[in-house]
Amino acid sequence: MICPELRALWTGVEGADSIVFNPHKWLGAQFDCSIQFLADPEPQVHTLGIRPDYLETLDQRDITNYSEWTIPLGRRFRALKLWFLLRAHGLEDLRNRIRNHIAWAGEAADAIASLDGFRLATERHLALFTFQYAPDGVHADDATERLLRAVNDDGRIYLTHTVHEGRFVIRFQIGQFDCRREDVLFAVEVLRELATKVNVSWPPN
Repeated sequence: MICPELRALWTGVEGADSIVFNPHKWLGAQFDCSIQFLADPEPQVHTLGIRPDYLETLDQRDITNYSEWTIPLGRRFRALKLWFLLRAHGLEDLRNRIRNHIAWAGEAADAIASLDGFRLATERHLALFTFQYAPDGVHADDATERLLRAVNDDGRIYLTHTVHEGRFVIRFQIGQFDCRREDVLFAVEVLRELATKVNVSWPPN
């Protein structure tokens, strides 16, 4: 949304009833911080709002009372942390971080696809892609799971998994606020190193 060249991904958003996203993820705001856009807030206010006498404001019946927009009546001032983030970094710095993550994810995807026994399961989308480890003669799901366990047991990097089209795959996601290009390339090197060890130790005893 904040990168002009990516706004085509939002085509049709004007037809949505509501949109929620979390700046505490890719924008780097401190947890927790969520933003909600509503095309028409009235149904939500009518559902969640309560107006006992002690919550009324005298002589003001039509004020915007945000206690009526969510379940809790009280909430932390989450918008302040977003304000500080924008003041400290500015839109251009935040845009460049996102652009870097996307570019580095492309580099990582190409590098992983070129490693022996690796194959991309999904193409990169923004800063996310998935892959499998499938050395010759080894069932891909088993080898991929063994590699993931080896990576997370090793502790230098941490990755998660999912199932895509019935296949066990490893997710590679770049989104850490202070991530550097060398961190991403280091992760690729860790995968290469540990895959060799996993392959040597196959089959399991």
